Order: sequence, then structure tokens, then C-alpha cells
Amino acid sequence: MAFRRIRGLPPLIVTVLVVLLLAGCGSAAPAEEAEAPEPAPMEDAMPESRYNQSPMLNQRVMDGTLPPVDERLPLNPVVITPRADLGESVGQYGGTLAVMAIDPNYDAFGAEWGDGGGYVNESLATFDLADRVFTENIAESWSVNDELTELTVNLREGVRWSDGNALTTDDVAFWWNDIMLNETLTPSIPAYFKSADGEPMTVNVIDDYTFSLQYSSRYAAIADRLSSLQPWAPKAYLTTWHPDYSDNAAAVATEEGFAEWYEAFLAHYAGRAFIIYGPDRPILGPYIVGPLDSVGTRLSERNPFYWKVDSDGNQLPYIDYYERVLVGSREILEAKAITGDYNFGGAWADLANYPLLQENAEAAGYTVRLYPGQNWGGSVSWAWNYTSKDPFLKELFNDLRWRRAMSLALDREAYNQVFNLGLTEPRQAVPPPDWSFREETMGYTDVEFDPDTANALLDELGLAWDANEEWRTRPDTGEQFVLFTEIGSEGHRAGEWDFIISQWRDVGIEVKYKQVDHALYAQHLLANDLDIGTWGAGGPSEAVSHAVFPIRLVPPWHWRTCCALAGIAWYDWWESGGEAGEEPPEVIQELYGLLDEWQDEPIGTARYKELGQAMVALNEENHWWNVMTSPSPGISHAIAASAVDNSVKNLRLPEKDGGWWLIELLYIDE
Repeated sequence: MAFRRIRGLPPLIVTVLVVLLLAGCGSAAPAEEAEAPEPAPMEDAMPESRYNQSPMLNQRVMDGTLPPVDERLPLNPVVITPRADLGESVGQYGGTLAVMAIDPNYDAFGAEWGDGGGYVNESLATFDLADRVFTENIAESWSVNDELTELTVNLREGVRWSDGNALTTDDVAFWWNDIMLNETLTPSIPAYFKSADGEPMTVNVIDDYTFSLQYSSRYAAIADRLSSLQPWAPKAYLTTWHPDYSDNAAAVATEEGFAEWYEAFLAHYAGRAFIIYGPDRPILGPYIVGPLDSVGTRLSERNPFYWKVDSDGNQLPYIDYYERVLVGSREILEAKAITGDYNFGGAWADLANYPLLQENAEAAGYTVRLYPGQNWGGSVSWAWNYTSKDPFLKELFNDLRWRRAMSLALDREAYNQVFNLGLTEPRQAVPPPDWSFREETMGYTDVEFDPDTANALLDELGLAWDANEEWRTRPDTGEQFVLFTEIGSEGHRAGEWDFIISQWRDVGIEVKYKQVDHALYAQHLLANDLDIGTWGAGGPSEAVSHAVFPIRLVPPWHWRTCCALAGIAWYDWWESGGEAGEEPPEVIQELYGLLDEWQDEPIGTARYKELGQAMVALNEENHWWNVMTSPSPGISHAIAASAVDNSVKNLRLPEKDGGWWLIELLYIDE
């Protein structure tokens, strides 16, 4: 086949401004000429402004340690108008959004992921989930040429990093020339920054706020890249660790404990830089990541240089502090919900506990919001290790009879009743309802409960029963057949896996697992040490999938480094043009070929739809990655009253927009 490359997330702290009026006292009245002047009211000391800011910033402005809000905002800030039809309104400043998390690597906004998540990162454009359109963000405007080879972007003039430095095309050029084209820092340029022939794109700087991305051949999804593209790096901050700009780069790296300059640079630039270096690492999002305390609590505060305002001219975000509180388990999280101990549920609660949560909602002062499922399937998904180090398992997992048997062995309807309150149906993974090529007939292959056929298929595969007909055995060794895996402590619920494993046990297949920190799970999966890849069933929008990577349609069936399910070596082979990884079977190569053509086809054409449906069909026929049911509704809690009678507002209505919200628009109504 011809090689093609892809194109392409504490209790409430209230800040109070106290004005102390000093009154003189003594036995004698002062002389008239010595009378102290009346102190000016604090608001009179503030410079006049077109815009409003949080009161917590007033003192810093008066002290001269922070510029006035007009000087911190761009010439034309992004204006977000709260939408009454989605349950939004103009908010008020102050307070802390306390978010619960179970896994230290994850919270409600993805803020603990390596990329910093929703409250740290911003892209050129945003994808409006309510209206399904791209809207301006850091890019004030953009255009694409008729040949679909060049994207020209106009940055919003006056956007600043959180350290106050302006974002300009100098940061764009630094990102491309000194990071992406530096082979030490970037050994392999991501495929979405390359043309179909493998040539890297060209970044052309036109002026301080205008640049273009130019490809050597047609790139149908070039504009769709906007919603996820962040083509910049904080040059003023990062040059300290770059030898092309600093003769002391190596010495600084050594002083910080790194063996090489590039290790120090990457630590400050990528991965968990936002988390490790906190306030020192410039960001463009609404919150600056704070330090982590000994019990896993992280208090982040508003970015005073955030470049968005509401329709009344209030600089966003409304809420001053964002607190990630680590709890020990999902059970503890739900217990705290019932007692009203926090003001935002940082992880979905078990749907099975919906009645209990609803029963206690009024007394504890919270509301339970039931969000419609927007994933590709229920909360559990898995795939077999098709590139296993074990030759027997590798051959077995790549045999469709194995995958069919393990699907037919599962009573999905019983699972639906136990875990989803009967609100879902047995189904394979299919695109969410808002995808343009989804059909209601998708996803019903081999989802019925048929243990007789499952057993017959396992017999055909040579997995004979032991003498007691308790367990199946390996034909190559005669030993008991046992598989091993891990599940991330946030990504799955152990009870659901216990249910699935018990049904596989009924057909003689033993699966053992450990529940571990997600980072450890990802490490073991990338090392090819697990027999089964496990994670949830979510994914990006259709537009982002088309522009960047459709993580649910092709291997590794999720993002490679964080949550891949299987076939990482296949992906590496394809992405590298056959120079790395492992050559996949012909049917997987066919799947990648469909992907290449699909990404070259504009969204909405008949051919685009045909190609998308062909990829879904191949996945359904082959059971490469699996789910139990259709997407289950998710539960979250917006606490209406806590100890200080606060409530979280501007959580969009579930029935209007799937319950998605903008973190910068959330506010606490005191």
C-alpha cells in the first residue's frame, strides 16, 4: 500500500476586600492646618477602565505590581455572551471551585493530564458544541486558499501569557524553528504537520500577529485543525534552557538535576511542565496551576492576563480559585456529595447510585444532573494486545474467533440492569449521535448473550478444558490459560470489571487485574506488558477527529501516550511510513488507507460519509475494541448549598448542550 500520514484537552475561599478607615484619637484637637486629609475611598484609587476585574486583583493594581485591566486585555478581547437558552447568565466574582478527583492524574477538566487540560491550554479557535461551528479564540481571523494548502492566521493582538509577555509570531517561529525542527527535541515531527508526501509544512511569519501554515499538497482538514492547534511556545521563558539562545543552558540543566540540556528544556516545555513548575510556567488559560500539598490538594488561581470578557465587560473567569481535592475512592467522593462537602463533582458518580444521590439532594442542598451519554459506548472499553510479546497470545488475539467468543460470552443486558439502571442497550462502539455518518443500525453484531457459541469457538481455538472442566488450558504448554491487565483508578470502576471477568470465567477464561494509578497503567501499556488494554469510551468531536486523529476508528483506538487500547506498534509503523513499529495485518492497513482518504475528503460530502461508515463497519465486524452497551448517562452534582450557602452557576443544561460548560463562565452565587 502507499504510505500516508495523519493530519493531524478547600472549602470555599471567599476573598474579601477590607477597607480600614483610620480615626485619630487624643485629648487635644489638632490645629486646622495639621489636620490629616480624609483617606480616599479605595475605588477612587483605581484607574478608570472600560472593563471590570475581580476585586482580588485591585490591591495588586494599586500597588503597581499588576497593570490595569485595560492594559492586560487585548485590543479586541474575546467576548463571551452568556446564553440564557443554555442556562447561562452574567456572573459575579469570587469564591473557589472545589473539584473532587480520585486519580491524581485526572480531574473534571483534565487539568492534571500532561497537556494541562482545560484550564491551562487554549487553541487558535474553539469548537462551539452547542452550535457545532468553529469560533474565534486566540486567532481573531483566518483564511484558507482555494487549493487547501495554506492556512493564514491573524493572532489576536494584545493576548498575553500569564507572566505578562505578549503572544506574538515570535513565539510561533520559536515553536516551529527551534523546537519542532530541532531533531534533538523533536526526533519525529507529528504527521499532522506533514503533507501526504511526508514533507513538513512550512511556517511563514508575515508580521508580528500574522503567520501561515503551508503544505506542499492538498489538505482538506486544514481549517479543522484550528480547534486543537497551539502553534506557539513561550519564548521569553524557554530560551533559558535552549543552547541556541543561552550559553548557560547546559549549566542550568545540571543545576536543576538534569543530565542533558534537552531534558531540562522538555521538562519546562512539554508534558507535565504546567504541573511541575506551576506559576513559573507561562500559560494562556484562565487558571495558573498552583503547588500540590502533601495530601494531593492543588489550589490554582485566576490568570490576571486572561484575554476574555463577558458581554458586560467583566474580565473572565468569574471564580478566583480552582481547587483540585484528591479523595481516596469513588465511594468517598459520593459520600461527600451526599453530605454536601464540595461544590463540584470532579468525577462522574456511578449511575447505579443515582437513586441514593437523588434521595439526599434536597437535604444536602445539591442538585443531581443526569447528562445524556455522548461517548462511543458505556463506561468500560477494552482491546486485546494484538502485538503481544507472547507468540501464542499474539496469534490468538488476532484470530476473529477469539474476539467473537469473548463478546458472545457477555450478558450485556444483565450488565445494563445492574450498572446502568436499564437505561442503555447491548451494543458495540459506534460514533455519537451527532456524527454525520452515524446510522442507527450500527453496532449490533455479536452483542447477544450466547455462551454456547462462545464455548464452541473457544473449543475450535484449541483452548481445551482442564480435567475438572473448571478452566481452559493453553495448547502450547498445557497450563491454565490466564490473562493479566491493569485498570486506571479513574478510568474504570472495579465492580464493572468484576462483572465482566466473572462471565468470562464461566466459559473457562481467567483474567486477573490490578487497579493502579493511570500513569503507571499507561507506562505498562506502552511497554507492551499487558494482555488487555482498558479505558473509557469517550473521544473528541467529529471535526477534531477529522482534522487531528479519529482515536476510536483506527489503532491504537485512543491517544497513543495516555490511553491507548492496543496496536501501538501498528500505529507507529503507519505514522512513520514503515520505518518504526510493526507491520499490521492487511485488514488494518486497509483501515488506515480508508483513514487517509477520509481525512482528504471535506466533511459533509457523500464520499466522506461513505468512508466514515466503512471504517465503522470494519471495526464492528472485527471486534478490535469493545464496549458493553450504548453510552450511559453520566451523573454530576452542582451543589446548591454548602456551609456558606454557595452554588455553582452556568453549568449548561444537560438537555440543551449535553451538559458541557465553559470553565471561565462558571460562578458561585453567594
